[in-house]
Amino acid sequence: MIMADPSTGADFQFQDRPVNQGREVRAVIIGAGVSGIGTYIRLLQYVPNIKITILDKNPSISGTWYENRYPGVACDIPSHVYQYTFEPNTQWSKYFSPGAEIQEYVKHVARKYAVDRKVRLNTKVTAATWDEQIGIWALDTETISPEGGKVNGRLEAEVVINATGLLNKWKWPEIPGLHDFQGNLLHSANWDTSWDWTNKKVALIGCGSSAIQMLPKLQAKASAVYNFTRGGTWISQPFGSSFTEATLAQTDEPGNYTYTAEELHKFAEDPKYYKQFRKGVERYINMDYPCLFPGSPEEVAGTEAIRSNMKNKLASKPEIFDALKPRFVPGCRRLTPGPGYLEALTQDNVSFIKTPISEVTKSSILTTDGKEYKVDAIACATGFDTSFVPRFPIVGRDGLQISDEWSHHASAYMSHSVPGFPNYFFVGGPNSATGGGSLLIIFESLIGYVVKAVQKISREHLKAMEVKKSALASWNSYLDKYFPRTVHMDDCTSWYKVNGKITGLWPGSSLHARATLENPRWEDYEYDSLDGHNPLEWLGNGWTIADKERGDLSFYLDEVDYPPVPSEDVLAKQP
Repeated sequence: MIMADPSTGADFQFQDRPVNQGREVRAVIIGAGVSGIGTYIRLLQYVPNIKITILDKNPSISGTWYENRYPGVACDIPSHVYQYTFEPNTQWSKYFSPGAEIQEYVKHVARKYAVDRKVRLNTKVTAATWDEQIGIWALDTETISPEGGKVNGRLEAEVVINATGLLNKWKWPEIPGLHDFQGNLLHSANWDTSWDWTNKKVALIGCGSSAIQMLPKLQAKASAVYNFTRGGTWISQPFGSSFTEATLAQTDEPGNYTYTAEELHKFAEDPKYYKQFRKGVERYINMDYPCLFPGSPEEVAGTEAIRSNMKNKLASKPEIFDALKPRFVPGCRRLTPGPGYLEALTQDNVSFIKTPISEVTKSSILTTDGKEYKVDAIACATGFDTSFVPRFPIVGRDGLQISDEWSHHASAYMSHSVPGFPNYFFVGGPNSATGGGSLLIIFESLIGYVVKAVQKISREHLKAMEVKKSALASWNSYLDKYFPRTVHMDDCTSWYKVNGKITGLWPGSSLHARATLENPRWEDYEYDSLDGHNPLEWLGNGWTIADKERGDLSFYLDEVDYPPVPSEDVLAKQP
């Protein structure tokens, strides 16, 4: 049935369907790590008429926990915090679990929710282009076949969710002659797990989180380890405040705690006890946030505790403390607890070298002071491309490209949307990490926001949903006002910042992110209806799905929100 719309003169096409029967939406999720898997699960749960394709460039799921297999890789926050809120794991073996165990947890979640049965592995996106006329993203793909060949393909979708994250595009250090080296050349994110460093001379380049975790493992078996660093770094106590301190005090294990069989049994058999335990760990992790403000009592006390701890552990070699101690405030760059790192630096088979590397030869490393270090292997823990610029071209309205928009620094409204790129969302994009608190709380909050946006696109039969330039400008203004108040703007080199802008971190606590993302500001977007359709056609035929199915037509009585009777204190505040 077609009716005239008196306000616009356009035809109103009466939709003979229930109001809550959204239009079918195809979505592509790029990346099957923690955020991509969580996004798939929630989209399938909350968007009825959705068809999801999930892709990953690797031969296995779990993202960063698949790629990072270097010796010593582990969670640097308590494992009971690094898990989905909806899928608790009561059987973490340690307080800070090793990477392989985290990878198995992520695989378990993917198996339980059948994500592993749908993900297309060995498939990377090579281009994504928005078709203005029909409101569709066209994605070019490249799949590695079982025989090793490359198969090109194309997908179309109304919605694209980029869940590739940040720390996955690893890079070699720019050192002359590095690739002429004829020994073992390794990177922390591309580790050869078959390599045995027993009685080998190893150069470890870097003093970031990966190098800090790696050194104790290398030191235990190598004949010599030369740790080359450019700058200094703070090695903090394990995260989690007094809760973690009390836990670690129960064991002689350096910087970690292994749960007893009795504890694991109680976690599994007593859900109420486990929930309280988990709440306690998360509470103390979220309490670390005030340390990020210079001059605060928490920052002053925290800095002194870190300095004192480093001095004590390096007491036998105080010159290393003087060389390792940076000038910036702790937290300016990512803090790492690094159990065993400081102890390893004091061992006789480890040399800490601040002199810059001049070049690499076929068998050695040369430093600018003329010294030569003969080595069997070079392990580069030198990080990633943290610009957020995707590996493939993303072309939006009027030929606009993300790479051009982010040529100076990456910026996305609330970390997930960019003007000019309708129906394209990021989970784990710019300003989505945390300097203190639970990372997965932020990721789950972003996922929840994106799911609501996809619901809106489906429910209201929208062709395009695009964030306004004015909204992004307001977001950037907030970032510019917030971060100068924090330790992150101190003078340090950090993946948190690009060209003087903090692009890595959410501007607030994890709980701030949750509260912010819980209620989307739909007024910050512009919308296009499907061509030839009235914006309110989605109201349908006056029926709901429940009306049509003639099933439980009083279901709402099972969903009653009962208000509390106001207390005298509440009433006293009213006029």
